[in-house]
Amino acid sequence: MATADQNDEPASMMTTIVEEKKASTEPGEALLPQWSTSGKAKSRFVDGLWVAMNTIATIVVVFMNKYTLSDAQLRKSQILIAIWHFAATFLVLLFATYRRWRLFTAVRLPILKVLPLSAFFAAFLILSNLSLANNPIGFYQLSKILTTPCVVLVNFLLFRQYICHDKLIAVLVTCVGVGLVSVQSFQSNLFGTVIACAAFTTTACYQIWIGKKMQDLEVDAPQLLLNQCATAVWLLIPVSYAFDVFPDFCKSFFAVHDRRPRLNFCMIAATIPAQTLMFLFGGGIVASFLNLSQFMIIGRTSALTFNIVSNVKMLVILALGWYGEGKVFSAVDIVGVILALAGAWQYARRS
Repeated sequence: MATADQNDEPASMMTTIVEEKKASTEPGEALLPQWSTSGKAKSRFVDGLWVAMNTIATIVVVFMNKYTLSDAQLRKSQILIAIWHFAATFLVLLFATYRRWRLFTAVRLPILKVLPLSAFFAAFLILSNLSLANNPIGFYQLSKILTTPCVVLVNFLLFRQYICHDKLIAVLVTCVGVGLVSVQSFQSNLFGTVIACAAFTTTACYQIWIGKKMQDLEVDAPQLLLNQCATAVWLLIPVSYAFDVFPDFCKSFFAVHDRRPRLNFCMIAATIPAQTLMFLFGGGIVASFLNLSQFMIIGRTSALTFNIVSNVKMLVILALGWYGEGKVFSAVDIVGVILALAGAWQYARRS
């Protein structure tokens, strides 16, 4: 019969082996460079990836959409373009739920609970496209600086949310810096100005509502966006039918040569240039990554953080535009860039 000491012997031997293994590995591991595995460090790294994706997608999609909207026919189909952007976002997210890799799990939400946010989502995108179509790229981007104070004001009026003095100063410094850079660019027509004001007001309310809906419905950003895009598509189809002037894709479907009708398989390219269609298609794909990264930034941080990042993106877009125009920087421009970047850095540091 085994005694109590004999029963305890395997356990004590196992403990000794574990301790010896730990002692043998710790000195070697100490000599190697260690990656910080703290939760805070990982969270900041992931936040940085989403910010980078959002920045690149924003810069690319602005110029792609501007080129697309320069077409006379597509310019009159703003809602149709928005539907394509929503549909592309839905398809990309649906692809991400495929069981082979499954980046997230799809959740079906009640339509009535998603419908109001989807309406704001649609209004936000349509007004942004209208502003881009009726204003220069500079004014389109510069008008977005008012989104930040609008977010602060709405948060204060509706939710009595305050920000600390350091963050408030950082926001003000960023806005002043961007304002100095853009002081000579605020020239646009009345209609374009009204559309731009409506766009940044709707954008502020929409961004705040994203975070609240995620908490109320207990879903993450991709899950909410997947439901929202599907609802927005069905919501905009009748609106597009009522207000859009659809491109004449059927024009020149039959090209007459030598008095014999011949099927023209490039019928779309016959009315809209192929390069424009490529930008239209690519703009929807890029917009899907833009929408996803926007949700992730707001969900992981705040709407105000997203707007500070937006100000930095705006400066990058302006810089690219200035480079293409051969613009010479004045002292005011240089001071404005420094203030804007300093304010953005200070806010990120305090967050």
